[in-house]
Amino acid sequence: MSERPAPLLGPPPHRPRSRFATAARLWRIGRREPRFGWLLLDNLITTFGASFTLIALPFLVMRLTGSAFDLGLTAAIEALPSVLFLFFFGGFLDRANPIRVLWICRALYVVINASMGLLTWFGLMTIEIIYTLALFGGLVWAVAYPAGRASFGLYIRKGLLPAGNAVFAVASSLAMMLLPMLAGSLILASSDGHGLAIAFWIDALSVVASLWLLAAVRRRGPVRRPAQTGDAADASLANATAAASTQAIPRSYYLYLLVSTVLVFGPVQILLPVLLVEHGDTRYFLVYVAQFAGIAAAASFAGRASTGLAEVIAKLLSCWAVAALAYGLLAWNASLPTVLAAFCLLAGASNFYGIQSLSWLQRSAAAQRMGREMTWFSAATMGAMPLATLSTGLLLERLRFAATSQWLMTLIALCLLAGIVHLRLRLVRVPALQTLRGPTAPGA
Repeated sequence: MSERPAPLLGPPPHRPRSRFATAARLWRIGRREPRFGWLLLDNLITTFGASFTLIALPFLVMRLTGSAFDLGLTAAIEALPSVLFLFFFGGFLDRANPIRVLWICRALYVVINASMGLLTWFGLMTIEIIYTLALFGGLVWAVAYPAGRASFGLYIRKGLLPAGNAVFAVASSLAMMLLPMLAGSLILASSDGHGLAIAFWIDALSVVASLWLLAAVRRRGPVRRPAQTGDAADASLANATAAASTQAIPRSYYLYLLVSTVLVFGPVQILLPVLLVEHGDTRYFLVYVAQFAGIAAAASFAGRASTGLAEVIAKLLSCWAVAALAYGLLAWNASLPTVLAAFCLLAGASNFYGIQSLSWLQRSAAAQRMGREMTWFSAATMGAMPLATLSTGLLLERLRFAATSQWLMTLIALCLLAGIVHLRLRLVRVPALQTLRGPTAPGA
């Protein structure tokens, strides 16, 4: 199957007709390439279920203890295994079949969510049990997250990756706009734990429904395969490709992702649920509508692939600037209009940064190292979440919401200045960084 990414990307995204043409072309290719449609449906189904747990778990923790630090600690425990997985099993997904690993992880998720629903329904849930299940879920997630990213990179044509990630982001955000409001209404309507239990069970059933889609994708087989060892020429080319890929993705790239998680976008995972719980007003669930608006706007511009690492970093720094502005708004005023505007900006910046960074990595990494690079990506994003959640939870406990937002704005601004200086120095000292391109990998 040939790969010609350029025609799929189209002209620069400021032309609306070209964006519609690109969407239409994606639709036609998606019909001819069922893997894309199956993975998109899988994404929608699992997002449907996850949106209920996204609301139910913070409410459960806050009802049990009322502590923002406990909420941050729960998120930290869940994310910590991603770092351990990087150090001890970094090459595991390069040796295993990522889509099969993802299927097994999904089956384990069913057990976890069903157990949480049962314990909550019968009033047996404690904060210690939540910590234990969070750790178990984190272990599963540490494997499932990079496995899912690696599967997308191996089972989807390179030309579809940037625009495909954008389509996935918009579809997920549409679900995340509507469903948390439904989940929030379900939970707020129940003074006991029954509404929370039903939310966990909905998540479990959604994961069950996604299992057959992953099985169908696996039967279809990957688009990109490692070279067979029986062919010496192909093996030699594969080794050269892997070496080039190692040079093309410097570890400083993951440092930018780490800062983005800890200071820029990770704190939202604590700030938003705390804001919803503190206000207790269903109108504040309109935040998810605002987030969808920001994500949809960002996705319309994020479908164009970056031509090199320097361009990716420059776009990432611009997202930091937008995030600093959003935290400044939250520090200034927590009224509903200001909150909606701030979270719209945060969601848009986070989505644009995520699509650009992930698409560049998926296009640049060789098939032989896709699992390893996605494990690094997982560690720098999900694995760094403990630092973000714990630090944000501590700041909220001591300084409250407005002062925490102000501190985040200040720290992001400092990191932005440091990033600009670092990028300029690298471009001067290492000119090759400016011309580094993801499509230089085979098949570009």
